[in-house]
Amino acid sequence: MGARRIAISIMTMLLLAAVTSTAAAAVQTTVECGLFRDYTAPDPIAPATGSITFGLNGSPETIAADATLAPPTDTVLSSLQGGTPTCLTVTRDAGVITSLAFAASGTVSGTVIVVPNLFGSGQDAYVIADRVFAPVSAVAANDGLAALIKTAADTGSLFSVTFQIDLSSGIPTGFTATTTISGPVTLAANGDVQVGAATLPNSVIDATARGKLTAAEGLAVAATVVVSGVGTLDQASPGGVVIDVTLSVTYAAPAVASPTPSPTPTQAALPNTATAPGRGSDTYVFPVLLALLTSVLIALVLRRLHA
Repeated sequence: MGARRIAISIMTMLLLAAVTSTAAAAVQTTVECGLFRDYTAPDPIAPATGSITFGLNGSPETIAADATLAPPTDTVLSSLQGGTPTCLTVTRDAGVITSLAFAASGTVSGTVIVVPNLFGSGQDAYVIADRVFAPVSAVAANDGLAALIKTAADTGSLFSVTFQIDLSSGIPTGFTATTTISGPVTLAANGDVQVGAATLPNSVIDATARGKLTAAEGLAVAATVVVSGVGTLDQASPGGVVIDVTLSVTYAAPAVASPTPSPTPTQAALPNTATAPGRGSDTYVFPVLLALLTSVLIALVLRRLHA
């Protein structure tokens, strides 16, 4: 009987753990950054659910009627929708939003594509990860934006931007952004530099970066350029932002093949004709004297024989 009670107790505990685990898994908190649209505030009095759509092509999400909207999200969300990027901490329970609050920062990363006529006929825009857009005209007017966004679009490179958010208004106060491009280097007469399919504007290239890019072109090797930008909002500037761009350039010099050493011919050994120290030319004098003495003795012997 005791063993049966213990078994039932263990099963109960396991069931409770499973239910708790499932409930915890159903609650998720994420930071959603970029633009949102089609916002309808929830109404706890009616009660009535609200809704919000993140991104240009996202699907509407339900906001629970009793969801917590941390101030000032409860009063300013409606004015931010459709354009100004912001960052929101979003809690979902089984897919339904139960809490919204501004986040101090958030990141959007993805490829950059050009969407024709996004704002109407002839009003094209660059769109990043469906969350952030920049009019093509604004990018063309701002070399910093061109160095970051247009180069990423031209090369299919990943672009990443992190926004800093004013928690009292939800409006971004600044951002950092980066992309990486690579390819053969071509220096243009106007000071621009082409790297692969991308073009870096003259104004964003400092002396150090230009020196490395020039060296890469001279060696006919590909260069890799990390383009980093720090920006602030400024409606008086082209494109509405001021950006300080930094380029980090690397390249690999071509390998120089080591020359193959030529085989050294083996010389035949020569007889040693060196004269022993202290003997001068004795080696040659002795045979001559010997021959002379021999001829004299032979002559004497012949005379005696004929005498």
